[in-house]
Amino acid sequence: MADMLANLPECLQLRILSCLDTRHVVQTTLLSKSWFSSWTCTPVLSFSSNGFENLDVFDNFVVNVLSNRQPVKLDKITFKRDGKDVDLILQKVFDYTFLHGVQELEVDIDYIKSWPIGLHTSSDSLKSLKFAGYSFFEPISGSFKNLTNLHLKRATITDLDPFLGFPALYKLRLDFCFLRTKGKVLNVNAAQLSEFTLLGYSYVKRCEFTTPKLRYFEWRGGNFPNMVAHEGGFPILDTVVIDYNGYWLQGVGRKMFDNLLMLFNTLHNARSLKVFSPVVHLLTLFPVNGHSPFRDLKCLELDFSSFCNEDLFELVSGLKDYLLPKSRDAKCNVMVINSLRPQAIAFFESAFAICERSKSINIFGC
Repeated sequence: MADMLANLPECLQLRILSCLDTRHVVQTTLLSKSWFSSWTCTPVLSFSSNGFENLDVFDNFVVNVLSNRQPVKLDKITFKRDGKDVDLILQKVFDYTFLHGVQELEVDIDYIKSWPIGLHTSSDSLKSLKFAGYSFFEPISGSFKNLTNLHLKRATITDLDPFLGFPALYKLRLDFCFLRTKGKVLNVNAAQLSEFTLLGYSYVKRCEFTTPKLRYFEWRGGNFPNMVAHEGGFPILDTVVIDYNGYWLQGVGRKMFDNLLMLFNTLHNARSLKVFSPVVHLLTLFPVNGHSPFRDLKCLELDFSSFCNEDLFELVSGLKDYLLPKSRDAKCNVMVINSLRPQAIAFFESAFAICERSKSINIFGC
């Protein structure tokens, strides 16, 4: 076994080691003498507290690895740690990332007291930051001029212009984040942004977007915000995905319906629209006055994978006529769980004789 490992090209050795947890990488020194120092040159470090005797042992292991690593290119660090009192070791990981030109950093923790990126911190190397953990996402005056991918999970946003320090931001994802800005306003000022995704239950009253290059917009939040698009709106918007993850409150259905239509109006340049069962249900609660807000929609997808019944099937044709009146060649796809697919197909086949337009409805199982 040792001879086989020793005969592998160094680039292949490093690639294999990059796929392992760093703890196991260090243990490979027992397999082959030629691998004794290979772990100090791997382009990927992956730290996880799972399997360690306690957190102090894990923290010391992280420090020792970072201290003994060779000064060669490091592409990515992954850091996952359970428990409290993570601030000190996490700060060491961030400092190492900025000092040694790491391009990708992925963090998954429970909670930190202070955001590990200082106010005046800058980095020319970091391109992707994924941070999961209860934290306060604090503003920065420095610049991360090459960071293109930012993914925050469970973070609290307090600044009115939180992404100003990321001028090259291309992809932004916010999962279960909390908004504590004045007026519950989320401001996304990112001239290069192409993809935006929000998932969670946090209430957002107003969104202001200055993102002229936005192509993909996904909103799966706890409400439908008042949305404003500056500098010409979304001229090249291609795909929109809308879901509702909140709770129905008695007496606010009409307001939510109106907010949803206003959101559609802001996103009117979209060529593809995907909505889920709660949105379909909301769209059918009140009469729709006027024409479809979408100018040139080419594909409509109705996703009933989470909830579906025959009452919703009956609404599909009318909803399609409302959203796709200007696009005769547009496609309408209906997604249902596999167990309901035969029922859905039978329903729409029986509707074909009544509604000629139903022939362009495609049924898919998932």
